[in-house]
Amino acid sequence: MSIKDIGSKCCGCRACLQCCPCNAIRFQPDKYGFEYPTLNAELCVNCNLCETVCPMMNEDVKNSEVFACGAAFATDQQTKYTGSSGGLFGVFAQAVLSEGGIVFGAAFDKNLKLKTTSAETEEELIPLYKSKYLLCDTNQQFRAIEQELQKERFVLYCSSPCQIAALKRYLKKDYSHLLTIDFICHGVGSQTLFDESIAYTEKREEIQIQAVTLRYKKAKASSHYYQYGYLKNGKLRQRSDLYFSFPYYYAYCKQLACRDSCYDCKYASCERVGDITVGDFHTIERYMPKIDRFAGVSMLLINTQKGKKWFDTVASKLEYYPMEKDVLYANNRFSRGSVVPAEQMAFRESIATEPFEMTVKRFLKPSREWKKLIYYKSPRILRKIIMKLR
Repeated sequence: MSIKDIGSKCCGCRACLQCCPCNAIRFQPDKYGFEYPTLNAELCVNCNLCETVCPMMNEDVKNSEVFACGAAFATDQQTKYTGSSGGLFGVFAQAVLSEGGIVFGAAFDKNLKLKTTSAETEEELIPLYKSKYLLCDTNQQFRAIEQELQKERFVLYCSSPCQIAALKRYLKKDYSHLLTIDFICHGVGSQTLFDESIAYTEKREEIQIQAVTLRYKKAKASSHYYQYGYLKNGKLRQRSDLYFSFPYYYAYCKQLACRDSCYDCKYASCERVGDITVGDFHTIERYMPKIDRFAGVSMLLINTQKGKKWFDTVASKLEYYPMEKDVLYANNRFSRGSVVPAEQMAFRESIATEPFEMTVKRFLKPSREWKKLIYYKSPRILRKIIMKLR
């Protein structure tokens, strides 16, 4: 298989584009909005570098040993609140910065395009916090990461497992001062669908959206809120609401928005590519009833000796509860198979052929979730009772 034939197996990491010495590769969206590589045969010199860096066309060295695992969250309340789940990314990122290092992760730019972005201060870290749930444009940053590593500087790269695998193949060697954190990924959607959701909301509300935060931690509420900052009548305001009121977030939660490669992900496995793995621990109260999952808690796996070294460094800044690894495996996505929703193809065709308003009306109408609306708006004590009865 060559890059021009990879088709729906492509994960969108753009490693091929970044390594091409002839600038022969471009990424173009298909009719559903998913971007895939195209090859300019006139520029290509058949060096095959694009094939050697592709994580989907090659087998990777994965880490099968677990050096520590369990539930954890940041002891610093601001760090926990600013991040998703237990705020673990922030704890490790701050530790790397304190050593004079640099952190790379996903952040929205001023046009709300999700791109790999670097941070060298705690203020610059803030846009990198929180889950985004769409494909991150690696933005030619693999070369920037390599340059920082060649300076023997500590580098943290946090991303989806496929993008971490792509970086490692791009680098062609291991660096002792590179720390990688992968997260338990449930798939990524397209920037196109996200953009259309923004435009739809702006038109409906007669506003200009400036920023979007998914997994917004609303006080004394569930974890299924989002927030956006917007301009209306010249004033900057904020609004938070449940996920099904924002078309993109609703489509993602219904598993309608993901790339084809995400439904059968080779990296959804107990064997990890990152030094450290973090993820949601929504079921923590089954095992530790006194921990409030809505306040923020993560599952954590330390996969390498390097990861263990950094884990020991930040241990005093974590509330950590060791658990058997099988408990973690049973409570998040550690297997590659994922059910494709029955309406997925109809949803995609609607995106490709109909006005976006029609797609929302047919597939993403918030009123269909009235039962969930009642549940999520209920007091926390009532939600806990309901959960116990399920």
